[in-house]
Amino acid sequence: MCRLAARFPIVVPTGIYREPWVPAWAHAATETELTDWMVGELTHQIEETGVKAGWIKLSAGDDGLTAGETKILRAAAVAGSYTNAVIGSHTIRGRVVRDQLNIIEDAGYSPERFIWIHTQAEPDFALHLEMADRGCWLEYDAIGSEGFDDAWHVEQIRRVLDAGFGKQLLLSHDRGWYDPSKPGAAPLPFTHLSSTLLPKLAAAGVESATLWQLTHVNPFKAFSR
Repeated sequence: MCRLAARFPIVVPTGIYREPWVPAWAHAATETELTDWMVGELTHQIEETGVKAGWIKLSAGDDGLTAGETKILRAAAVAGSYTNAVIGSHTIRGRVVRDQLNIIEDAGYSPERFIWIHTQAEPDFALHLEMADRGCWLEYDAIGSEGFDDAWHVEQIRRVLDAGFGKQLLLSHDRGWYDPSKPGAAPLPFTHLSSTLLPKLAAAGVESATLWQLTHVNPFKAFSR
């Protein structure tokens, strides 16, 4: 294990992405079989890697959950209830997150163990607050990337804090993508959050204790089991 990994563990997920990338074996599997598979990767290892999964990663399309995605989510909720693993989902639309939280609750798990990944992509801020009020984590990413400048992130983060949901907010880059065909192309560095956004939040009046909450306390609370 490298020194960096020893200090900052890399937490890998089990799970299945959304349509049309759901594999044929997952379509054919029963909900119980999917649950058993996820629990196995969360408690033993991922295939024969010797690496244990730390959480569950899913997704849902903008038009709503398909039957296959619903089956996978229900299986994930049951696996989560067995292991206390958090479920993170690449979901853009808040109305779809509402459906996901309903399914999770119906399966006996808690919205408090759900991360809405890419919350910032939903333009209706009222939906951010609605899902936070139900208990789920909001995850704002694309920090330092095109389409969401720092001023936008500072304002959105302050709105979440002012609404009293700072203990349910996660921050991320979701960057690194680049076009290798362009001269001098290289992955974007994962430093913008710490080197640029945090100082701007501090300048906007966000206290150091809150910055620590957002960048240290919240991630460990969300992913711990």
